[in-house]
Amino acid sequence: MNAPVNLADSVRASVVRIGAPPEGYDGSSGTSGDSRRSDRSRRAFWGSGFFVAPGWVLTCAHVLGKGAAPVWRGERAIGITIGDAADSADAPAADGTGRGGGTVLLGELAFGLPRPEDPQAPPSPWPFPDLALVRVPGAEDADCLWLSDRSVLTPAEIGLYGWAPGEVRGEQMFFTGLGKATGVVGRPLMLSGDQLTEGCSGGPVLDQRRGTVLGVSKGAGRRPGTGLATPVTALRKLCDAGPRGARVLHEVLSAHDRHHLSRYTGFGHSWHRQHARLGPTGGEPAYGFTVDRRAELYALFAEIEPPAGAGQVLQLANEARNMVLRRPYTLRDHDPRSWREGAGLLYDPRDHSTAEEEPSPDLALEAVVLYAAKVTAALHRSGPGRTPRAVRALAELREWVERTARTLLNDVIRAQVPGVLDGHRAASAPRADVLVEIDPDIYGSGRHAWRVALVRPADKDELPGEAAAGAFGCLPDADQAAGEDGEREEITVEQSREDAPRSGLEEAVRGALSQALDQCDVDDHLAAVEFMLPRPLFDEPVDAWRARPYDPDDPFNPHTMPLGQRRLVVVRDRTRKDQGFTPECRTRAAAVLSGPLEAVPLRREVPGQGHDAPGSEGGQATYGRLRAASPGAVPVYCARVGSGPGARAMAAALGAGHAMALWRHGCGDGQDHDDCAEFHRRAAELLAEAHSARQVPLHIRTLRNRNAEPADDPEEPTGVNSMPIDPSSAWARHIVLLYDPPHRTSGDGPLREPPLMPRPPTALRSTP
Repeated sequence: MNAPVNLADSVRASVVRIGAPPEGYDGSSGTSGDSRRSDRSRRAFWGSGFFVAPGWVLTCAHVLGKGAAPVWRGERAIGITIGDAADSADAPAADGTGRGGGTVLLGELAFGLPRPEDPQAPPSPWPFPDLALVRVPGAEDADCLWLSDRSVLTPAEIGLYGWAPGEVRGEQMFFTGLGKATGVVGRPLMLSGDQLTEGCSGGPVLDQRRGTVLGVSKGAGRRPGTGLATPVTALRKLCDAGPRGARVLHEVLSAHDRHHLSRYTGFGHSWHRQHARLGPTGGEPAYGFTVDRRAELYALFAEIEPPAGAGQVLQLANEARNMVLRRPYTLRDHDPRSWREGAGLLYDPRDHSTAEEEPSPDLALEAVVLYAAKVTAALHRSGPGRTPRAVRALAELREWVERTARTLLNDVIRAQVPGVLDGHRAASAPRADVLVEIDPDIYGSGRHAWRVALVRPADKDELPGEAAAGAFGCLPDADQAAGEDGEREEITVEQSREDAPRSGLEEAVRGALSQALDQCDVDDHLAAVEFMLPRPLFDEPVDAWRARPYDPDDPFNPHTMPLGQRRLVVVRDRTRKDQGFTPECRTRAAAVLSGPLEAVPLRREVPGQGHDAPGSEGGQATYGRLRAASPGAVPVYCARVGSGPGARAMAAALGAGHAMALWRHGCGDGQDHDDCAEFHRRAAELLAEAHSARQVPLHIRTLRNRNAEPADDPEEPTGVNSMPIDPSSAWARHIVLLYDPPHRTSGDGPLREPPLMPRPPTALRSTP
């Protein structure tokens, strides 16, 4: 079974062979005349790839794994073969497949996910997402495929393409096949149909109806006619990998959209023009958000600054959907990282199998115009500091909106566009914060299940135009906080499929945490983070965790800073989720929320006599004293509470209903500090100054920034914190804030039990 000839021929020009560089090439050479030649030597063949933008090839990371360390060091050590025997002296085979030659260019790895721990011993199979972008100098005139702008890619009838070993050793033949792709958001695509052959890994998976790239072939399944592919939406994970990954993705998508507009307005082959020829059979309406409008709008999006995060894109898209009376999308289902993906949600959210749920062409165009107007207004509102080029790009985007709005059939919508352009209002959807929940080690394995969720007030009576409060009561602008026993909604972003050891928890949750924060940071709302921890993990330094890897070249990138230095970060008690909130806890939570606050020692003898004082207070006495403390009392302690005497005292405090506490996770119960009295005195002063629970997290964040020192930065030589910490705030080094008011939860249920244990995967074998 073969793909349609016209589509296969168009794809073939963009699909490349990837292998070892030609003999005689110096991996450090530039783009001189020697970087392009016709090579006939029998070089090692690794797999396939395809151009997504001029000078950019997308493939699987495991395909490049065959190049070992030189490839992953970024050397120009990747051979990219463009074209086939039809372009050379050899004639094509009778079936139309080519063999042998082609033009060879040298490429270098720009970004690969995930990066192998040891490039000389790459993993097999390669973990998801198994993607790599290769920079190919000298390929500025390459034919490029069209990347789907949709978030929901399947089910879809697909075409499979790639290069496979030929009958003659060292030569390859072009492979085409048909099948069907299914899957769910955030997971690999499941393929069925024609069998992927060796060498096709890294090749494109195309939606046969639309002619768009849905994914990248990853490998063949154990059963004949099955396989896996990585969806193109997984490219979003470059943003989660750090600022450099986000820059690479934005550069590639921008070059992609500029290229396709240039091809559409020029002569020769154009994916937009080919799609237009398909007409209704390819889902192309005669009126609406047609290919010419898509090409122009996406090229304009390529010239403006990228969105701050998925939350901003989804917020503006939902506002546009609301104006045309469509139900909003949820953060759980969509994670758009570019402006083009926001438009994709409005005009073509689902496959043709659910066509009855898709908007009509006129409704889709109305939503896209309103969305583009909102993007224009939002960027104009944040205008200070823009370059002249950015100002021009924004003016051109506005001109497109005004010009296209004049073609709208609905007079009511058309009349609203000028107002949207000139008066973008603040976000109107409920503002969400982030919960990171770690399960107890109930099986004694030393490992923990985890979950990352969005949390927001579950206010059923909220009006569409009203801004909602934050998810928990420590936010300074909260009008209805969780501390008042309000109901809140939890929407799971991701939960563990395999438990993680304590030492690996930060790395395990990083991707999901980055995604959740990206969805929640909308307009002027900076999401706070709650860590719901089992009590033995109370001393885990979660305030120092990073949502994205640190980049020494960009030390103050807000997305890579320690969480506690930028955001409001609090700890919650995982045990209370199982035991429930007591009347004592509700009383104390209301008291600390209204204030005033006063400090009470967690261990009575420590402030005056130290940790080794004779006749230390017993557990029952501690409970009685803390239960008798004033309603606004806050237990404070100068050392750790995850184990030892501090843990016993903390259990008594929580049993007595305390909803707030302060301690230090970096100090033990021994002789490693001598400022016990100072800590308790200064903590008491902080609480008195803050007055209520709403202000304490702000004070804690300030102290964390004043206590940053060189050890906090992975790259000390950068000089980011070359000066010693402020002596006046040294007492608060490694300070932890527990704030755990009662709340009622709707939405997702608890974590699954028992947790899955790691096991070697056996269902997939990667093809080269």
